[in-house]
Amino acid sequence: MSETVTIVVVPRDRFSSVEACTRSIIENTPEPVRLAFLDLGYSPRTIRSLGEICAGVPFEIVPCGRIIPMDAFRTYLARIETKYTCWVDNDTFVTPGWLTAMLHQAETAGMRVILPLTFEREGLDIDRRRLPLRVHISHSELRKVTVDGQEYIFDYKPFRRAAKSDIPPGPWMVDFFELHTFFAETAVLRQIDFPSMVVREHVDIGIQLHRLGIPIWCVPQAEVIFDNIHTRPTIEDLRFFAFRWSDRLVDASHQLFAERWGWRFYNEQFLKNWAFRRRVFSYARFCYLPHKAADLLSRVMVRLFRPALPANLRSDPIAISERAFDGLAPDGATK
Repeated sequence: MSETVTIVVVPRDRFSSVEACTRSIIENTPEPVRLAFLDLGYSPRTIRSLGEICAGVPFEIVPCGRIIPMDAFRTYLARIETKYTCWVDNDTFVTPGWLTAMLHQAETAGMRVILPLTFEREGLDIDRRRLPLRVHISHSELRKVTVDGQEYIFDYKPFRRAAKSDIPPGPWMVDFFELHTFFAETAVLRQIDFPSMVVREHVDIGIQLHRLGIPIWCVPQAEVIFDNIHTRPTIEDLRFFAFRWSDRLVDASHQLFAERWGWRFYNEQFLKNWAFRRRVFSYARFCYLPHKAADLLSRVMVRLFRPALPANLRSDPIAISERAFDGLAPDGATK
């Protein structure tokens, strides 16, 4: 087998974006790779279309049923035979040189887990600058804060929604990656317990890698673009979105994280309200509302129909927080 990378394409919010995602991979990836599509509910038409798009490229469709992405990936990981694995959400689009840059750092600098510089399209959360592309994640920190005697953690992303010109040269180490796209040695991933979560799973994995003493690097020469609900969804997308971002699964994910690590997240209600906003925004876009109108509607609906945030957890905690990993040394390593 000449391929050294298996690219696993995973549904995130929707199904309809997978064909455009796949075309971007094939058009911008000269390296020999294997493609695997975790099928959580693709239509027969979509599966046929993927077969046509992938003609000449080793690929497989992996039927998984209607389960969450973490559970599907955990099951498929045992079947991967290549040295490296690259997770790509099916609403992420890659750019020229994306894989080349990560492979170069893995082979020459020994980086074992890599996050590409991830941009987002203007979709949810429109701002005044109206940037067509803005940074989604480049730097990341796990931070902790104590409020009324209770310690919480939260994931902080410096440079969130910054312009590309604001990003310093790299690479640099980060505390966690997000699942839009990440690249890793397959052997490293087999040391990870991929939790059955729909939120906070990226922080859970970051803690595990930290305890293993395996750094995560961001390589800004590798660039990918997260759709951010920019593209209008289909009815099948809305059904999957309602399953994927349900309050039941979000609550269960927070509870499982607390059981695994003994930490609660700062303002868990905020994330539930955010997931509700995403659902409203998606329904509004399905009904052909423009981005700005859909964004405004989602904000109004949250105020009308979702619980208010706890009064003591409404402020920005950055100023009173500290790095969580400063007090969490890797197993067998020196702080």
